[in-house]
Amino acid sequence: MNNDQYQQELTSLQNSGLVASDYRVADNHLSDRSEKHTPWFLQLFIGFGGLLASLFFTGFLTLILAGSNLLESTVGLIIVGLLLSALGLCLFKAASKHHSLFFEYSAFAISVTGQLYVAAGLFFYQVELPLAVWLFLIIQSCLTFIIPNVVYRLISASIALGVTVYLFNYYQLPELSLGVLALLTIVTQLQRYPLLQRISRQWQAYAKAIISAFGYASALMLLCVSVYFIAAEYGNSFGHYNAAFSYNYYLAQGLLTLASLYAALLILKRYQVKLLSSASIIIVCAIIVLGVMSIYVSGLLATSLIIVIAIANSQRVLLGLGIVALVSYIFWYYYQLDTSLLLKSASMLIVGIGLLLMRWLLIHYYLANSTAWDNSSTPSKNKLSENELSKADSQERLL
Repeated sequence: MNNDQYQQELTSLQNSGLVASDYRVADNHLSDRSEKHTPWFLQLFIGFGGLLASLFFTGFLTLILAGSNLLESTVGLIIVGLLLSALGLCLFKAASKHHSLFFEYSAFAISVTGQLYVAAGLFFYQVELPLAVWLFLIIQSCLTFIIPNVVYRLISASIALGVTVYLFNYYQLPELSLGVLALLTIVTQLQRYPLLQRISRQWQAYAKAIISAFGYASALMLLCVSVYFIAAEYGNSFGHYNAAFSYNYYLAQGLLTLASLYAALLILKRYQVKLLSSASIIIVCAIIVLGVMSIYVSGLLATSLIIVIAIANSQRVLLGLGIVALVSYIFWYYYQLDTSLLLKSASMLIVGIGLLLMRWLLIHYYLANSTAWDNSSTPSKNKLSENELSKADSQERLL
């Protein structure tokens, strides 16, 4: 297929809505085949060269600004940071257009340096604390929507959500952090395709990238906030360093439990399980039990929620992160118990026996009944379900 035929096929796919209207990646690959066949070590070397060049550039710029006393001004630091961010945006667009790793790594380093300048101007020169945090939150949120880079959007979204958690704690509402982060994770992970269907086709690719960035960032911050609340029990609150830690576990875990029940409702609806069935009742009871246990073992329900969402969406990275966090929280709680080793061993024995009993009940009752129901179902129903699944898969591919 020559270039003219390719353009005709691409135009027809864009008119039918199967391909985004701003899709030019394949065309650039046709015009530049050398980039496609570049070995990985050369790509790494080119990227490292762009990173090193940007570091030299920002280093010399910092020395020049330090000599002119511009770094001692809050407004000067913010202006320089915004200009560097704008330069990074231009380099990101050039990298996307020409598929240049040199421009991409340079843009990433320059944009990060610009954000460091903005943060220094807001927090190091006696700007009022709530105003500085709100301005930084607005800037990070705007950069998440503007910068066309996956890693940068993930970092900016994580920083924006972290600043939001800080504001909750500053206004003495730290209990809302877990519930808000869990709800954002559930909506962006489990309701992604229904949200995309409400957006026009020309904006779906952009909206999918933004939703994905906030989905992973909210899951990461949910795990991090759980770690903070565990560690803060043995220290002070980061909102007021001289104030004792104050946190209503019942309210926080209650909101997290409600969000987890909403996630269970969405997953059961996806698999067409009735709400009054035995499986639904068991799941609801398990979530409530985990919510009560999380009052004493912080992070248990949050990590379980991340693991369930990762399994439902087949996300291996999120699944691994949730499993590592869950094991870490359990070990942390085990070693922080102010009891003897005999009581710790007995508690671990009881937990192990309980898990084995749950496994036996699932295998001999629930899985056996589900297998029998599958064998007794008619071929027409199986065929209908396969058609529905294939239709859903085709809709996801279109998105």
